[in-house]
Amino acid sequence: MKWEITFNGITYRCINCAYCCSCEGWRIYLNYFDVLKLKDYKDCIERCKGEFKYRLKINERGCILLNNNLCRVHLEKGYEFKPLMCKIFPFSSMVKWNGTPLLIIKHYCKGICKGETDKKVIKEVIKYIKELYFDNFEEIIENGIEHSSKTLLYKDFRISWEEREEFGRYIFSSKNFDEMFERCKEIFGSNIKLINVELFKSIKNNIAKYSNQENEEEIIRYLLELNRREHFRKIPFYKEVEKLLKISQYLSKFKNVLRAEGNIDKKLFIDNTYNLK
Repeated sequence: MKWEITFNGITYRCINCAYCCSCEGWRIYLNYFDVLKLKDYKDCIERCKGEFKYRLKINERGCILLNNNLCRVHLEKGYEFKPLMCKIFPFSSMVKWNGTPLLIIKHYCKGICKGETDKKVIKEVIKYIKELYFDNFEEIIENGIEHSSKTLLYKDFRISWEEREEFGRYIFSSKNFDEMFERCKEIFGSNIKLINVELFKSIKNNIAKYSNQENEEEIIRYLLELNRREHFRKIPFYKEVEKLLKISQYLSKFKNVLRAEGNIDKKLFIDNTYNLK
């Protein structure tokens, strides 16, 4: 099964901050094979309800196995003994409308930076994700598939999922927000009025404060990444576009856009909130 990589021009470099071990809004769950590998750390494991039956305990610092910003398992046993979830972070997976598995990278990792992710790393992470979910992976894919053939472009106007994907790639591969506005007019025609087009003006004004073309390019790159993840595919396409423009407006207020993207990803993956003030 071929995977789709949702990010381009972005990677991470571990800065030994131990944020991934902080368990701030998440937990480190263990599958059957993780539990076997961690047999010498039984006192650090607890039972839980849900998809996974076991997880690592936490304390005031985060993961109970964290010691002076270092992982006890890694130090005492070696990297191969670490839980799969730990090996996977900051990557994760989602499922595309047609069942294609999506590899994503979470921007709240403090080591996120510009660059290309090594293909060997991508291959290894995909292997770990499959190992983590083991027999449940096919079920996860099946549950993520859209079984309807059509999706809403705007009110009462339906298009195919292939068309929606094509429109999203077209709009969010724009070189700048002026071009994005023109492409939105091409797609929506007179229905462009459904979108708050004043957002384009606000975004451009914010970006102009820093006179930094790289910020504009990075914001648009991230929008394409969000579109490829399909966070908002359950709502009509025009609403997705407006939601991504609101995210752009938020990002455009920051000089360090990469760090601001981390705030967005926290809202999407940890807080499960999309409303941005």
